[in-house]
Amino acid sequence: MATPSVAPQPSAPVPRRGNPLRRRTDALRFWVRVIFAAALGIAVALTVLLGLHLYADGRAQAARQAAGLHRVDAVAATQPVSAGVDTWIATLTWTDNGRSHREQAPVPPATAPGDHVTVWVNSQEVPQPDPIPAVQSAGSAATYSLAIFSGAVLLLSGGYAYTRHRIDTSAWKSWENEWAKVEPEWTHRH
Repeated sequence: MATPSVAPQPSAPVPRRGNPLRRRTDALRFWVRVIFAAALGIAVALTVLLGLHLYADGRAQAARQAAGLHRVDAVAATQPVSAGVDTWIATLTWTDNGRSHREQAPVPPATAPGDHVTVWVNSQEVPQPDPIPAVQSAGSAATYSLAIFSGAVLLLSGGYAYTRHRIDTSAWKSWENEWAKVEPEWTHRH
């Protein structure tokens, strides 16, 4: 068997424009995919920015909350009692600025009399809720961002599916019209 003098060449790629088999709907499908991908990318970027903004806002709120407070080391004087869902209160005693204080404040449920507990108090030495922890700010920001992103993906996917359906319907209608013209010639039914 003789070897060919010229190596076989792959066929040239079909040009996008001027291809008689490429229809207008093919180009529309391509651009709809590009727009959908770009919109998803924008949604990701905006969601990340929203999450960062919500986290920064949560941290600023915690800083404002902690601005007029200071921590004291208190000792539980009584056994904690339930004061609602996941809230336990005990009488605490502490000394601050040379003065002795005795107040009720939220404590962990496992606190026993004599245990040391850290309490946030205001300038009047009244116990206040702890400032919002960074983990809670991050969790809230992530939850809201994920919910917004999920909604955006749902909306964009619905729009993409609807647009593709309309394009496909148009393509089928065009195909049926062209087939109605060509079929009599191919089947020799005039």
